[in-house]
Amino acid sequence: MTKKFMYYVKQIGLKGIVPLLILVLAVAGARFLIQTKPVAKKKAPVVSAPLVNIDVLETNDYQVWTPVMGTVEAARTITLEPQVAGQVVEISDSFIPGGYFEKGQQVLRIDPLDYELAFKQQQAVVTEAEYNLKVESGHQRVAGREWKLLKKSSGGTAQEAELALRKPHLEKAEADLSSAQAKLKKARVDLARTSVTAPFACMLLSKSADLGAYLSLSEAIGTIVGTDEFWVMTSVPVDRISHIEIPSAANGFKGAKARVVVGSGRSAVEKEGEVLKLLPSLESKGRMARVIVSVKDPLNLKGGEGPPLLLGSYANVYIDSGKLEQVIAIPRTAFRDNDTLWIMKEGGVLDIRHVEPIWRDQDNVYLNAGVSSGEKLVVTDISAPLQGMNLRENVTTAEKVNNNG
Repeated sequence: MTKKFMYYVKQIGLKGIVPLLILVLAVAGARFLIQTKPVAKKKAPVVSAPLVNIDVLETNDYQVWTPVMGTVEAARTITLEPQVAGQVVEISDSFIPGGYFEKGQQVLRIDPLDYELAFKQQQAVVTEAEYNLKVESGHQRVAGREWKLLKKSSGGTAQEAELALRKPHLEKAEADLSSAQAKLKKARVDLARTSVTAPFACMLLSKSADLGAYLSLSEAIGTIVGTDEFWVMTSVPVDRISHIEIPSAANGFKGAKARVVVGSGRSAVEKEGEVLKLLPSLESKGRMARVIVSVKDPLNLKGGEGPPLLLGSYANVYIDSGKLEQVIAIPRTAFRDNDTLWIMKEGGVLDIRHVEPIWRDQDNVYLNAGVSSGEKLVVTDISAPLQGMNLRENVTTAEKVNNNG
């Protein structure tokens, strides 16, 4: 066989043997790799348990507020008008837009000369009427004595007696005096009205007259607004009205307290207010109830602190809505769609629980049922939550809860 093999080798030559040798080695190597290949071992599937942060629920009492929007308006605003006509001969230094007047302070003065003369003339008329009454009273006494003598001799009717005693004359003299005194009083009032004064503590919003102008009756002098009090006209959801104390005889006409905030940051203005009235009709567009909140000394004219509250400002108003007792506050961020919460039960099992809040505000929702104090609230978002899925509690969170406990 060896001779035959060598014979074939000589016949084929070295060039023909090399490819055949490579093929043989390749087949042998492939069989070796197949026989020695690694075999994968089967492992039990690993259950994914998301790592979550939790908050331990607690029962507490909470003061709650109803947040609403409103617009600052004047509680009192009128157009100031003169009650007598004449030329303006004097004006106050404060008679400019923004000028402040105390109640009773003079705003301007109308030329009083004509009214002083009328007053003096009427004084003379009153003096004359008093004189006439005194003279008539003397005539009556004389007529009384004469009538007694005449009546003894000739008698007389009641009508004759009335004329003889000059009763009509006395009544006329008394009426003349009363009329003269009334006209004197009017002249005195007209003279006083030449000084136009502020009817209440106010600020001049705009003016329509000036020094030297001639004012007729009921001609506008300017527009003034009261400074003791401003109103904030707010729009309140109808379902919140039952939680707001409205002034009535039952509560001694005391309204709920309120905080009025205008602006933000360092420029924010916060004032204390009080619910004054609930208007009897809803807004035509939003169907919201309208509540008036009163703010005292809005311009800080009596020593208040901070920037003044300006008319026309938009305000955030927080109205005292009472106290919720023994309830659990849930952060808004942990309150899920469809009014649900994620609770981690014993053993790290997720419980997706439906609840019904009794109150909601900007930061929290409040519950009095559906959860219990001591339960663990999941505050971490889970991409695909399933009822009963396993959860892992964040160790850092657990340590923090234990420390608080």
